[in-house]
Amino acid sequence: MTSADDIEGVTAVLVDETTALLAPSPKQPTSRDTGDERQTFSGGIDTAEDKPLPKDQILYLCFARFVEPVAFFCIFPFVNQMIWETGEVGETDVGFYSGLIESLFSLTQMCLMILWGKAADHFGRKPVLVSSLAGVAVATATFGLSRTIWQMIVFRCFAGIFAGTVLTIRTMITENSTPQTQARAFSFFAFTGNLGIFLGPAIGGALSKPATVYPSVFGKIKFFRDYPYALPTFVTGSIGAIAAITSAFGLKEACLSTL
Repeated sequence: MTSADDIEGVTAVLVDETTALLAPSPKQPTSRDTGDERQTFSGGIDTAEDKPLPKDQILYLCFARFVEPVAFFCIFPFVNQMIWETGEVGETDVGFYSGLIESLFSLTQMCLMILWGKAADHFGRKPVLVSSLAGVAVATATFGLSRTIWQMIVFRCFAGIFAGTVLTIRTMITENSTPQTQARAFSFFAFTGNLGIFLGPAIGGALSKPATVYPSVFGKIKFFRDYPYALPTFVTGSIGAIAAITSAFGLKEACLSTL
């Protein structure tokens, strides 16, 4: 027979748009088997009775997760050369400005991540996520048009400002899964994050200076001769724009979840 101590602190939670992203997680509901009879706690809700993982929602969220590492890493292969070609810094200072520009993305993202979480609590997960993806898309695309160090710094900070919604994506994945399916959902989340880390530098390295590398295709296009680093940032920005559109039309606001 089950005592009161066995079920102390067990609760069931209804998650909606008023649930704070940063609120402490309550204890998970539990159930136990006693012989052939299943005893269920948390007010009669059988948490062992799982619901299917909504694969479409997880797919949209993982695609949104894919954008941030791609946007972060895509400039790594060419930023040194880009800085050197501005003619504003000496050869010994290229490394310093390269590290500064690369790290400003993470710095602004870190500073505003909690504010993005609070905004998602107030305005809803979906509108905050869509607006951030659109901001990352625009800022990343325009980085390739930079002609000065300060333009690079401004566009990089701008991209970092809108890239602080990883917390929102994690929360939405939790809301679309149960304790039984969370491991599978977050494995997809981790996979797409690492895929972005892999493809970001690949895109930047393969598409920079297209007029020189692919003269038969881009050699006659004056724009790509004038802006040799625009193509990789445009491609990365397009990925962010597609993610914003798919999130806007495909994602649902919230669902019942047991946290």
